[in-house]
Amino acid sequence: MSKAQFGVRLMSRIALTVVCAAVVAWSSIAVRADEPAAPAVDPGHAQRKPKRFAIIFNMGYSGDALPKEKEDFEKLAKACKEANYNTLLCKYEDWRAEICKKYDLQIMVDLLVAENHVFRNPEGAKKLCESLKGNDAVYGYHLWSDRVGKTVPGRNRDIANVHQWDPTHPNYVGTYVLGGNSGFVNPDLHGYYDFHFKRGGLWPHLLAASNISRTKDAYFLIYMASDPGRVGVGNVNRLMFTNSVSIACGLKGMLYHYRGGTYAGDGKWDTLGQDLAKANTDIAPMCVELMKIGNPTAIYSTPITIDINNRTPINPPAVPAPLVALPADFWTKIEGGECVIGAYKDDQAHDVVVLANHNAYKGQSMKVRLQGGAKSAELFDRKTAKWQPIAAADGVVAFEMGPGSFEMLRAGK
Repeated sequence: MSKAQFGVRLMSRIALTVVCAAVVAWSSIAVRADEPAAPAVDPGHAQRKPKRFAIIFNMGYSGDALPKEKEDFEKLAKACKEANYNTLLCKYEDWRAEICKKYDLQIMVDLLVAENHVFRNPEGAKKLCESLKGNDAVYGYHLWSDRVGKTVPGRNRDIANVHQWDPTHPNYVGTYVLGGNSGFVNPDLHGYYDFHFKRGGLWPHLLAASNISRTKDAYFLIYMASDPGRVGVGNVNRLMFTNSVSIACGLKGMLYHYRGGTYAGDGKWDTLGQDLAKANTDIAPMCVELMKIGNPTAIYSTPITIDINNRTPINPPAVPAPLVALPADFWTKIEGGECVIGAYKDDQAHDVVVLANHNAYKGQSMKVRLQGGAKSAELFDRKTAKWQPIAAADGVVAFEMGPGSFEMLRAGK
């Protein structure tokens, strides 16, 4: 056998192995959908869970690109508040924390900056973390956002160290495409880069991330593309769509991938930054309530008649693989509209569904039949940030869902 033939055969075997692994992963997601969550490894685990969905502004990590002068930093903080961010990823400084408190912002402390690097300068990281115990200006710690490969043991070392240094705040470990996430021990927050409009993999990654979160009693974030569409044109639609379907699958926070731009300085946003602010607006009123519902117990989908870009008809209509259809005995039945359905129980044991529009560019006229003992329902109202009763006609509630948006429906008390 020639070297060329051997190389082709080797690559074929590798490709087959990858495909088989993906099939096994998808199968495990479906089979394990109702498995109970793994017990918390340490008593501080529940305490560390964030109380607010994180909309995180960043200008990259492992450095300090945010303004270093107080006046300029405050202009940024004020602009972030107005753009519906609630968290900043940056190097921690006491004076920054004071400014953030003024605007109801928290800091995601970057432990990849040189002075406090989690594994290159562990003494500096330890000193900082110990000083921040119980500090309500801190959202949590950023430990990694890159490929993991064979360094899972190193990331687990970092997770354990930070838990010891500060047991009161969550830590985040992100990877490229979920490579290694299942091997993290006692993570609080994990995540991955989501560029599905350019690279594909939307549903496999979301279902895998959701499954890992549920089995480890953790939450997942995404580091998502900031420009999946035409900036200033259809970009907002694609941003909202990604946020919405991810939230239906259990997303508890996100960062936009920083490629330059967004913040123009002096408290102003460029066109891309304005797109991101518009996408944030759809989530902001839901940030507290989204944390009360925890991780989904199951994820379903209606059949769809057209693709997410509202371009290519799908005939006959079909549930996108590897998603599955709603079971007949579920408490809601979708009789109008095309959506992803995340099934949840809130902190008061109420049944809740997060319904996310399957279409980034077209709204949905939703018609949802209540069944299985559900006699009434409430819809979460963004204007009041409260649950509001929604009238049912012959057992069906109806409401509009915007392009790329999502809604939360709760079984009546």
